[in-house]
Amino acid sequence: MTYEFDPVAETFLGLPGATEARPGAVAIFGAVHGTAYPNAVHEISGITAPDAVRRAITEASVHIDHWDFDFDGPLLNDGALDVVDLGDVATRPDDNAGNRVAIEAATRDIRAAGAIPVVIGGDDSAAIPFMRGLADVEALHILQIDAHIDWRDRIGTETLGYSSTMRRASELPFVRSMTQVGIRAVGSARREEVEVARAWGSRLVTVRQVRVSGVAEIADAIPRDGALLIHIDVDALDPSICPGVNALSPGGLWLEEVTDLIASAMTGRTLAGFSIVEFQPKNDVNGMTATVVGRLICHILGNLARNTGR
Repeated sequence: MTYEFDPVAETFLGLPGATEARPGAVAIFGAVHGTAYPNAVHEISGITAPDAVRRAITEASVHIDHWDFDFDGPLLNDGALDVVDLGDVATRPDDNAGNRVAIEAATRDIRAAGAIPVVIGGDDSAAIPFMRGLADVEALHILQIDAHIDWRDRIGTETLGYSSTMRRASELPFVRSMTQVGIRAVGSARREEVEVARAWGSRLVTVRQVRVSGVAEIADAIPRDGALLIHIDVDALDPSICPGVNALSPGGLWLEEVTDLIASAMTGRTLAGFSIVEFQPKNDVNGMTATVVGRLICHILGNLARNTGR
């Protein structure tokens, strides 16, 4: 085995911890480190993003068997969905290659066990090996919810960093379509990246276009063959509700818009996996972002528990 899971003191929603995935289950794991850019500053102190999410959502949802008004019933639908927390895949800030191997292998093994992988990052680079770990899917359609398109080929000499996530995804032979929602303001993309993304066939949907078209119309255009990956960079949401990110960008999506998009996209489609990244605990305010991230994962679980996306 090319990886190991480090157990955590507090699991997501207090759900069972496990050492391996189970058939038919959802398997949650953290990936603290991905591929750092050269000369990146590695902060060692403080709570990690996955643990901050686990702590915040568990405190906010002490009684998960109680009524969840977003789903008109208990979140996991009275035990209809099996969910386990595997802990964090062991990664290091100074081992880019090893981190990629570990995240990809863990994802592949979860899929091979017949479970749905859910990863909590970590910067957006952790999504590159996560996507590679979905290679058993014959046709994968990606819904990325993000403020930025992440189509840079490289930053300096690094081709696998967080600005290249969707560019690398486009090179995977099993990725058949890409819908990128929540795009706004200025990021790392230049004219070149926008033209390459559009030429590949990626559908770029700005926040303004979301509000003109509505989330149902956007979701309906995602192909229904194959399987769906939902990938969220939390800077897609407005910083007034998600301040704990790397790059603040005013004018983002509201929580209800994202959760409605998740529900619409999962309806009638099979979910291959879910990744949520770019949460920075050191920038958070009163645990707000951690709770929102946790709640977005809950919406994945709640929809799965009602057979949407299974």
